[in-house]
Amino acid sequence: MRTCMIGVMFGSGQLLWELSYTKRKDIMTINRPKLGGIYGGTANPLRQVFMIGVIWRLAHDFGREPLNLVEVGSWAGASALTWGQGLRVHNNSRGSLICVDAWRPYLSRANMADALGQEINQALETDKPYQIFEENMQFMPPSVDVTVCRGWSAEVLPTLRDDSFHLVYLDGDHTYGAVAQDIKLACPLIREGGIICGDDLELQFHELGGSNDRFSADVDKCIDQKTGLSSHPGVARAVSEKFGEVSSWSGFWAMRRNGNFWVPVSLEGMPGQIPTYLDTQNLMGLKALLMQLQ
Repeated sequence: MRTCMIGVMFGSGQLLWELSYTKRKDIMTINRPKLGGIYGGTANPLRQVFMIGVIWRLAHDFGREPLNLVEVGSWAGASALTWGQGLRVHNNSRGSLICVDAWRPYLSRANMADALGQEINQALETDKPYQIFEENMQFMPPSVDVTVCRGWSAEVLPTLRDDSFHLVYLDGDHTYGAVAQDIKLACPLIREGGIICGDDLELQFHELGGSNDRFSADVDKCIDQKTGLSSHPGVARAVSEKFGEVSSWSGFWAMRRNGNFWVPVSLEGMPGQIPTYLDTQNLMGLKALLMQLQ
């Protein structure tokens, strides 16, 4: 095993990230989660570092009581494994996770942005993604209670109890109407001091370029006219309408409940935890991303 130390600046402090990686022939075994190809390609490893950081924040603020989490959009289980690692490392594996996903096609031809979206939609016409998710759940910490709700978020979230969850993570359908609905249904579920968060906020709403980008309600993602970056305008618009500008890190966003208001989340002092299930390719990709932040 080789180890690489990388110093990365965040704000006024420096975090040292220890990346441990093995040769590819050593990791391609049945003793690792199945997250190759499209089943792991949608999971941004840098964002998942900050997802673990949010668990660190909650564990610190809630005195390491069991943390109850909900995620909308589970796909092959990469995000669930990230939450599990966060609970194991920062909260003594104490907590629960409800995974909400229909595992059914949800994109139309009109809002498919690229070949990856088409490939994902085709996979969802079969049961393979759900089967891979189930297999990957064997790598969750045994003491973390995982409940799988196979259905659309619009149907499942209203059945959950209000003010009961420390965190709700949104990574489902990224079109504007779907994101706005998920936010509306998720906010009442979060207890005081809890966090709502989500994926794929590459650009905040005020950073988007032309009017077509800012108000593309039914598009999954597009290339921003001003920056040339791939973005999800539906996520940006829905998040902005509810929260305004939000705390975000490389596309992962989060806000904390403070009474009837939502306030930014601070991850200052967050220890650097690398997702343990990354293969060599994704691990080296994460290394490159961290180097860019120096």
